[in-house]
Amino acid sequence: MQPSNRKFLKNFVGFSMVSWISFLLGFVATPLSTRLFAPDELAKVNLFGTYTSLICSVCYLGLDQAFVRFYKERPPGVSQRGLLTFCLGAALGACALLGAAGSLFWAPVSEQIAGAPDAWVYACLCLYSLSLVAFRFLSLCYRMEQNPLPYTVQGVSQAALTKIAYLGVGFIAASGRAAIVSLTGLMLPFAALTAWIQRKRLDVHARPNPACVRELARFSLPLMPLSLLSWLNSSVSTLALRQLLGMEATGVYTSALALASTINIVQTGFNTYWSPYVLDNYQSDESARFDAVHRSMACLLTFLGLGLTLLQSPVFLLLGRSYRSSVVYFPFLFLSPICYCLGETTGMGILISKKSYWTTLIYLLSALVNIALCYALIPALGMTGAAMASALTAVLTLALRTAVGEHYYRAIRGYRALGGGVGLMLLASVANWLLTGAQKYAAIAVCLLLAVAVFAKELKTLGRAAGQLLSAAQGRLRRRAHQRRKP
Repeated sequence: MQPSNRKFLKNFVGFSMVSWISFLLGFVATPLSTRLFAPDELAKVNLFGTYTSLICSVCYLGLDQAFVRFYKERPPGVSQRGLLTFCLGAALGACALLGAAGSLFWAPVSEQIAGAPDAWVYACLCLYSLSLVAFRFLSLCYRMEQNPLPYTVQGVSQAALTKIAYLGVGFIAASGRAAIVSLTGLMLPFAALTAWIQRKRLDVHARPNPACVRELARFSLPLMPLSLLSWLNSSVSTLALRQLLGMEATGVYTSALALASTINIVQTGFNTYWSPYVLDNYQSDESARFDAVHRSMACLLTFLGLGLTLLQSPVFLLLGRSYRSSVVYFPFLFLSPICYCLGETTGMGILISKKSYWTTLIYLLSALVNIALCYALIPALGMTGAAMASALTAVLTLALRTAVGEHYYRAIRGYRALGGGVGLMLLASVANWLLTGAQKYAAIAVCLLLAVAVFAKELKTLGRAAGQLLSAAQGRLRRRAHQRRKP
């Protein structure tokens, strides 16, 4: 294996460890939570997470993406420490201002989450959001340094804390409100500890010059509505269910959504490493590398999605009885993370060209389509309609990102892997919805066989890469063992 390929795979695996460990934690936590909490109580915890994401999306001000884009190619007159301090300080300031302004409306906001006005829930919403904003920027430092070990330690610690927080409450008193307070009580000191550990990265005396601020603003301002639109795209089905079908349906749907997020094992780890890698190599790296990565990711995501669809019955037996009805629409929920990840490989021309307004326009159109589909399909199909709306919107977003991104930077050489992977997942999802019993599993098995034919070349490539990585790891272990035996 070439050194550049070995380094890419090593960093990809390293940054994926947070996703793998979080998946294992979630695989244990989700079945437990569905047995400890009633659907309407679990809905409160999940809605708290949804509204927290909204606050964070607004308060980032697009500066998290600006920090990524300008980390290596900084505007004149600003250091890395100064860049981080400015971006983090502005985001935290926005979070504090939004929390103070929102206190005028604390009653209706908390009612949307808890079912009744609750000042404690609103206070937790503000403090938890502040903690996540700080954690976001401090995690980005390790990403941009391509330093997977501290990134993994920090990310796994945060994932473990959040799971422990509400599950621990569930064993004592399965109340959504108590779980929210516990989540906030653990996350706030953890974020403070993370900031103290990385305090040397900050320069409180740094003052970016006006030209630097203008350049950051030109890049980040179009991303502010994008963050909100991205949140809306991922959350509109949950919010529509809350309004149309109530808390119980929301609890069932969001639990299935959490289970479907297992596919983020590949997506999250890849996205964490991919943006820094692209910005480091788009000017010098051969385009063949980007195309190979795109095809490999399409292969991995397709087989992971189809494999989980085939094994859904034993997985759903782990859930509480009230939550098992979601098995009907379960595969549709895979389409969103799959399409988002593939869009990162086909739409990177938008990032490279700094045409961030295109992403905003794409997400605006997708959000409008998503809202229309939710209010058209949910009354007719219930929770299945929400899942379908999310899946169809994800496919539309992928198509638009691909068309625009490829216009600015040609990253892939064909659409076989893209069309084959998304098409087979859609086919399996429809079969899972319409068929039952042996017919359903036969149809999904046929989709898997078709995937083998579509991705035959990629399977061989991934097999060789896995074998080479295994051989390299074995060789390293033998060398270490030999060194220990030396006197």
